[in-house]
Amino acid sequence: MYEFEDVHDTLIPGVVTPKIQVTWSRHRAWHAETVGILVRTEVVKDGTKVKLEIKTKGGKLLDTLDKGTIAGNANDQNYKIDWKTKQLKPETAEVVVTAAIKELKLTADSEPMFVDLVPPMFSA
Repeated sequence: MYEFEDVHDTLIPGVVTPKIQVTWSRHRAWHAETVGILVRTEVVKDGTKVKLEIKTKGGKLLDTLDKGTIAGNANDQNYKIDWKTKQLKPETAEVVVTAAIKELKLTADSEPMFVDLVPPMFSA
């Protein structure tokens, strides 16, 4: 028998685990702009509900989106930044989004997006 000669139609048992990741469509945005939240999954059934929580990097909850569902291992949502009532410091804030699928016990955090809460002032 040669070195690589063998039966090749055998099954190799393994565990396939579901995964989730979330990202912003941009790295920086201004207050009142619309940005995209992109959720990607692996081995998650279509119709599975996904909950998104938008928080400052320090942990203050800014908004919750819980009406999204997975379709084709993805869920893309547009989000308008409108936090005038949230009493944030008028400076650049680092904001993360957390995606969670409760029934599979999956969570993931995005990289921070920098949001300028005050419009720029230009000198003449």
